[in-house]
Amino acid sequence: MPGATFLRGDRVALRTIEDEDIELLQRARNDPALRRGLLFRYPQNRANVETFIEETIADDDNDRLSLLICVDGEPVGSVSLFNILPPASGTLAYWLLPDYRGDGYATESAGLVVDYAFQTLGLHRVLAWTIDYNEASQSLLHRLGFSHEGTYREHVFRNGDFHDTEHYGLLVSEWSGYDKID
Repeated sequence: MPGATFLRGDRVALRTIEDEDIELLQRARNDPALRRGLLFRYPQNRANVETFIEETIADDDNDRLSLLICVDGEPVGSVSLFNILPPASGTLAYWLLPDYRGDGYATESAGLVVDYAFQTLGLHRVLAWTIDYNEASQSLLHRLGFSHEGTYREHVFRNGDFHDTEHYGLLVSEWSGYDKID
């Protein structure tokens, strides 16, 4: 693994994003299966990904934590906490390459970052949202203890249709801890 391990779980290691990750991130951001649930509507060329990595690495504002999810040393996805506004809140986001879905890697990774947000950053609340058809992501958020807080009707345009976005929140007082994740 080229980047430094930042957080470690039972089956995943979350490491920093480095310049060597450009090809992986470009491939992932252009994968139709991933793009369906993310906000990337247009092709992501190398320059787009380089800009993202530069902004992530040089984030002097400390308002974003972006990490790669690694399984057996191989990067298989990403988990982020952005719009970090201590001591109030941060927004959780995550994705996995299609071959690694359904094995609990995203749940474990998101749980590690939520735990870090509450225990280390001292945040009061973590937010997340999904597109209405992303039932797997909604299920993950429920497993972590997030509550559904509302729906933004016809909020995003995907595949020729408008879709709702489902919004979730978790307070530090509701967090049962990383070791309690099912």
